[in-house]
Amino acid sequence: MSHVNNKMKTYLNLFLLIMVFVLPIIASELLYLYRQHIDFKTLNHGVIVNPPIDVKFLYQGMNNATEKKWRLLQVTDDFCDAQCEKEFYQLGQVKKILGKDRDRVLVISIGGKYTKLDQLNMLFAQHGEKNFIVKNKIYIVDPLGNLFMYYPAAANPMNILKDMQRVLEVSQIG
Repeated sequence: MSHVNNKMKTYLNLFLLIMVFVLPIIASELLYLYRQHIDFKTLNHGVIVNPPIDVKFLYQGMNNATEKKWRLLQVTDDFCDAQCEKEFYQLGQVKKILGKDRDRVLVISIGGKYTKLDQLNMLFAQHGEKNFIVKNKIYIVDPLGNLFMYYPAAANPMNILKDMQRVLEVSQIG
């Protein structure tokens, strides 16, 4: 009887050892295949644009167009009122609070009858955002010119700050 128990223990140990290596592979495969059905909690406060949109054309011709820096891009209506100016000021404050990383970030405001905004609207439509409104938003653009996150214009500046701190912390560019 003890010989059967020892054999059973050996098989059980072998089975557990195999499962220690096989279960993570099976779990990772299932997570990869069904990731769109699982709602993962993310740390970001803005809306992620996936895939990112190349928007270098928006700031070509500006003094700092060739600089490899992160950009907080404010896109406003035709007329920048007091609220718009307050939001731009708050973005400047976000940049200041970044401390040693503030030199890695530019704050830019684009508005009015800026014809390139129509191109941006078309790019969002191509990415499946048919009724997307480009104006009155704040965008984060990486140093390579990829727009990857946006916020409504009235977003809490602290949320933008937290996202920028996280992005700058993990970034190897800019």
